[in-house]
Parts: sequence; structure tokens; C-alpha cells
Amino acid sequence: VAVGRNNEGQCNVSGWRGIVAIAAGSYHTIGLKSDGTVAAVGLNEHGPCNISGWRDMVAVAAGCAHTVGLKSDGTVVAVGRNNEDQCNVSGWRGIQLPGNLAAPSV
Repeated sequence: VAVGRNNEGQCNVSGWRGIVAIAAGSYHTIGLKSDGTVAAVGLNEHGPCNISGWRDMVAVAAGCAHTVGLKSDGTVVAVGRNNEDQCNVSGWRGIQLPGNLAAPSV
């Protein structure tokens, strides 16, 4: 469920199933599914909901108008507004989650 201002559809998550983690930006909501794919709703003016090709994800985070995802191989992907280089993650590799959720090393 989601509550709050829904002026851009950012709370339209009633149909989501199999969600294991969520993140919320200013006008969008991201859900990490148990199968490693990602769902997104809300304002997509700058592209923070362009996650349709994301697979093998283990974590997601949402900024004001961008979305970041950690893949199981330790690489990071990002979409959305990049006016201050917030999506420049192409060199990010070997990132691991703490504890038992650690992504495999590359």
C-alpha cells in the first residue's frame, strides 16, 4: 500500500505483487520484485521509471527524479534526471550489500 499525495500516480501500487523492497522519490515509487525485476509508478518526466529492462536486481533506491539499482553481479545502473551527474554510475562495480544479502563479487 502507499499513502500520500498521488498527483502523479506515485501511490498506484495496489496491483503490485511479490515486492521485497521499495523506494520512493519525490514523484515516483520503485518496487523490487522477488524475481529480481523492478516495478515503477509515478511521474516519468525525466525517466526515473524507465526500468523495464532491469533484471537480476538485489536493491533499489530512488532520488528526487532518478532511480538507482544494484545488480546481483555488483554493478550499478541508474535512470532519470542527470543534471548533476547523479546517474553517472557506469564505473561502479563490486558493490556488495551487508550481511547475508551480499551480491557475489565480480
